[in-house]
Amino acid sequence: MQKDDATWLRTALSVWACLTAFVFWKLFLVVGLKAGWLERYEAGFQIGSVFAAIVCGIVVTLLLGRDAERHDYFLASVGELRKVHWPDWENTKKLTMIVCVVVAIMSAILTGFDMVWAKILKAILA
Repeated sequence: MQKDDATWLRTALSVWACLTAFVFWKLFLVVGLKAGWLERYEAGFQIGSVFAAIVCGIVVTLLLGRDAERHDYFLASVGELRKVHWPDWENTKKLTMIVCVVVAIMSAILTGFDMVWAKILKAILA
C-alpha cells in the first residue's frame, strides 16, 4: 500500500499536533502545580489544562502547515525521504555495535587523558 506524499504530510502534522498538545499539557500541569492552581481547582484545572493543551496543539500545527512555501518544503522533504535506502535489521545491528565499540574506546581514551591532566595540574598547583 503506497500513500501519496500529501497523506504522509498530513499524518506527520497529526503526530506533531499530538506531541505538541502533550508537551503543552505537561507544561500546564507543572505551572499549575508550582502556582498552586492544581490543589485549588483540582477537577476544573485538569479538564481545562487538557482542553487548552489540545487547542494549543491544533493552533501550533495549523500555523506550521499554513504557509505555502513551508508546505512545499515539507512535501519535498517527504519526497526525498522516499528515495532513502534504509538499512535492513542485520546491518543496523552490526553498525550499532560498531558505534558502541567506538564510543567505548573513545571514552576510555578521554578518561585516560582526563586522569593524566588532572594529576599533572594537581602536581603543578599543589
